Amino acid sequence: MAIIVTIQHGGNVHFFEHLIRTLRTADHDVHVFARESEVVGSLLESADIDHELLCGEPTTLLGSGLTQLRYEARILRRARAIDPDYIVSSHGIAASHVATLVGAESHIYIDTESSINHGNALTIPFADRVYTPSSFNEDLGDGHVRYPGYHELAYLHPDRFDPDPSLLRRNGVDPDDRYAVVRRGAFDSNHDIGKSGISTAGCQRIVDELARDGTVYVSDESDRPLPENARPIPVEPADFHQLLAFADLVVGDVATTTMEAGVLGTPTVRISPFAGDSDMGKFLELEEYGLVKSFPVDREAEAIESVERLYRDPATTAVWAERRERLLENKIDVTRFVLEELLDAAALEELSGAASEPITRERRPAESTDGRQSDEPIPNP
Repeated sequence: MAIIVTIQHGGNVHFFEHLIRTLRTADHDVHVFARESEVVGSLLESADIDHELLCGEPTTLLGSGLTQLRYEARILRRARAIDPDYIVSSHGIAASHVATLVGAESHIYIDTESSINHGNALTIPFADRVYTPSSFNEDLGDGHVRYPGYHELAYLHPDRFDPDPSLLRRNGVDPDDRYAVVRRGAFDSNHDIGKSGISTAGCQRIVDELARDGTVYVSDESDRPLPENARPIPVEPADFHQLLAFADLVVGDVATTTMEAGVLGTPTVRISPFAGDSDMGKFLELEEYGLVKSFPVDREAEAIESVERLYRDPATTAVWAERRERLLENKIDVTRFVLEELLDAAALEELSGAASEPITRERRPAESTDGRQSDEPIPNP
């Protein structure tokens, strides 16, 4: 197969890393095109993924729109030369548009509802298949396939990720010592207009409370100064998940980081303008599992009290580990699922081309019936 994978955010690198490696090992022709966003370029380099960075990172909302147009035009030019069978992306506006223009089939993976990510309106109508977690709280119509998992389980499922205490030790962190991680977002994306996360005063209070019993590492997407009593992140971006895995507590207002910590079984408190009854389905589900406690920003003081209680409760770590085991009983290795969907689609296309009549693929049910991974072996790529 000839496949294009598009990368727009750092989380996309992790989501597709194992898929890209598996497909290339099986001698499929995989082209990776990316636009810079925070650490996309460095993550691709760290993962040793051959790629082409097509656009730099915009600095204004107007620049963001122009960069998107430039990105789509450059992908289109390359796609016409490649003639791909499939274009695969996460929240990929450009992917669905370009696939339509070059006659490729687009597989788009989305985990944020349209009420929060307005870019869905530009993506979904052009996509051949849209994949979402089963917790997704919208019906996207024909071509919508649900699966029992989260984007983060494409790279943090136990079959994909091994916590490595030696890596932390090499970076000056004793995984047996108490430490917490605080992650703050910049809130400068299109869907963040008028919104904010943890306040500066609230962040300082969190750091002060947590620093009484251990080290506090703070990661901030913006250029805000480091709070007093805090330390900068001691590992490279590619190793951030190792820091999350051994932390005693994670506090943040960034969706990806709090999802990652939650599926790793690290006690997590999220303070977000999106929290509440209309929150993303994935967070509502993790709240049900007891893995992420979410608070809207106007309940920041209550969230900080929860941070204090969890950090000082000696049973917290063991409780979260048990909750994670319950989660994993009902969720799948998402990389395996993405690969299987591509291989199944390719096999059906071959059969359809050889058949005298078109072959109709039997769709997966809109809702997972038991949430468990199929026992059928994955097709040989």
